[in-house]
Order: sequence, then C-alpha cells, then structure tokens
Amino acid sequence: MTSKKWTNEFLDEMRGKTDPLADDVAKAVIESGGLEEFNKLIRHLVNNRDTLPDSMPKIVHEYFEKTQALPEWADLNKIVRGERVFDLYGPEMIMMLFFVSLPYAYATKKGSHVLSITAELTRHVHRRIFRTAQFIMDVMQAGGLGAGGRGIRSAQKIRLLHASIRYYINHKAEWKKEWDPTWGEPINQEDMAGTLMDFSAGVMRGLRRARISLSAEDADAYLHCWKVVGHIIGVRHDLMPDSVSDSFILAETIIDRQQGKSDSGKILAKDLVEFIQGYMPRWLHGFSATAIRYLSGNKVADILETGPYNWTIVLLKLQIALFDSIEKIKDRFPKVQKYIRYLSWLFIDRVVLFEEGGENYFEIPDLMRKNWRLSPRKY
Repeated sequence: MTSKKWTNEFLDEMRGKTDPLADDVAKAVIESGGLEEFNKLIRHLVNNRDTLPDSMPKIVHEYFEKTQALPEWADLNKIVRGERVFDLYGPEMIMMLFFVSLPYAYATKKGSHVLSITAELTRHVHRRIFRTAQFIMDVMQAGGLGAGGRGIRSAQKIRLLHASIRYYINHKAEWKKEWDPTWGEPINQEDMAGTLMDFSAGVMRGLRRARISLSAEDADAYLHCWKVVGHIIGVRHDLMPDSVSDSFILAETIIDRQQGKSDSGKILAKDLVEFIQGYMPRWLHGFSATAIRYLSGNKVADILETGPYNWTIVLLKLQIALFDSIEKIKDRFPKVQKYIRYLSWLFIDRVVLFEEGGENYFEIPDLMRKNWRLSPRKY
C-alpha cells in the first residue's frame, strides 16, 4: 500500500524532525535547574493527575496554557460521537491496545529502541503499560477532550515527557551511547505519527479482525478524536490522515518501512505477553500469545517471537463469532452481552482492578464502569 503524500523521502525527512515547542521547554527547564530538578518535574507530571502546582517554572505553566486549545478544525460533535463509540466498545478497544497496538509498535525496529533505552520506563512493566491504557481512557472518556478535560492534560504531559526523553538521549551519557543516529531523532515525527495510527487505525484494524464493525460515521468520529490528540501531542498536520481509509494507508506505509526484528522489540513483547497472561485465569494459559498472533497477524508475532497458537484459539474464535450476533440481540436481550463479550469483560475487569502501592492505579468514570459491567473495587 503506497501513498503519493507519504513517500519514503518525506518520511525519511520526518525521522529527523521532532517537536520544537516542547523541546524548547524541556531544554530551558533542564539547563536552568539541572537534570535532577527536571526529573522531579517529570515525576510529578506522570504521577500527579491533578492541576499543576504554582511552584512549577513559569515556562511550564506557559506551555500548558499554550497547548491546551483544540485546533480550529476540531469538530465537537464528532468528538462526542467518538466518546460514545468508546463507551460502547471500550473493553474491546482496550484489548486491541494490548493485542494489536502495542505489538505493532514493538515490531518497529527503530522506534522500539526508545522504550528499551529509557530504563525508568522498562523497569516497571506494569506501570508503563497501565499508563498507556490510562492515557487512552483519559482521552476517550466523556469530556476528556473538553475544556479542562483529563485527555487534554494527559496529552500535554505525554508531549513534555517525550521532549524530556529526547533531551536525555541526546545529552545523558549512558543513554546517548546506546542511541544509533541512523535511527533518526528519538521519538521523531514518523514515530509519533505511527503511534497515533496504532491507537486509531490499529485499534480499528483489530476490531475488524474481531468482526466488530463500526459504521463509517463512528469510525470517522473515533479517528477524529485521535487526530485532535495528535495535534495536542505535537504531531505535524501533514502527518494527519484526511479520512479513515487514509489512516490505514499511513499506518501501513509506516509499518512497511519500519517493521523488523530487534532485541528491544522482543524484550518489550515478552514483557507484554507475561503482563497480559498475569491477568488471565490459569486455565487460559497461552491466551495472550494466541490473541496477539491472531489479531496482529503471523508476521508481527514472528517478528516479536511471541509464541504459537494453543487451544485457546478455539475460545477466541468463538468469542469473535458471537460478536457477529451482538448487534442483532443486544437491545432485546441486554443481559446476554455478559456471555457474548465474556473474554473482553473478563480481561478488562481483572486489569482495571490492578492496584499498586495501595493506590487505585486505573481510573474509569463511574458511568462507564456500570456500562462495562465491572466489579466494584475492594477498597
């Protein structure tokens, strides 16, 4: 699949482009206060989900003020529709994050090195993966991209975190020596666009594989939400797809260019498989590798060496077959969804109850928890 717009020459150029606005903020804060102070800033941004404290540097407050506005082309009606789509299919969409989006990201032989090099991220497997899932929840929940929404704030933080990682890799000796300049800039524009497509086109690719069909309008609305997120995190406008079909072209173009084996990708994938399996019942051993191979495809699974199918492919295919019937009966027999969406709700129910250090680590709005039939937390 090729595109006249996203040529190899253009995307090669994008590997040398980053995000000047956020990079300038990171550089100014680090070089005025030192890496230790910036570490504290980043830790606060990552761990604190409330408003910014007044003690943060003025340039940081200015950055958050400047980047919080939605682009002029943002369509609030589409955003609301996209949020409703997530409310309906959120459990399956989060499953696609684990079984499609992340595997595709790890199978990029250049981009995956960033996660491997940044030891603070890779040391805490659960934390890294949960923060990714929480980011999607923040963005796609009702009001997430509205004024003062958590999705906007989360995207702003991710953007500044990316800038800090770029600075570290370019200036911190133990990280710099591990970076090969032929990979391009760390977290460059092509890699950011590819990740954005993993969360949008990649999720929709997984849903199609699972026989969950979004209407053209719903798919467009879901993509629109992620284009807004792309704007907030600093993805260039000329790397934004114009339509759902365009998003698949961009995703496939980047995948065709970047897929390949790497030690980093295999390590990340091994962590992911073990992470997923840790939340499945013992009798579903091997389901994580099976689902990645089936939903992401043999090529990605082979690149990452996630493992073969086992007997759970039968259960997965049964679940997928049942999705074909859900639209016909869900209104007449709402309780039957518990069985039709068994794997989705089982997995999400277990994942969102994860707690670390006595704190609730995964936050879901109460209405969405009710709609997704999630168990109450044991406080």
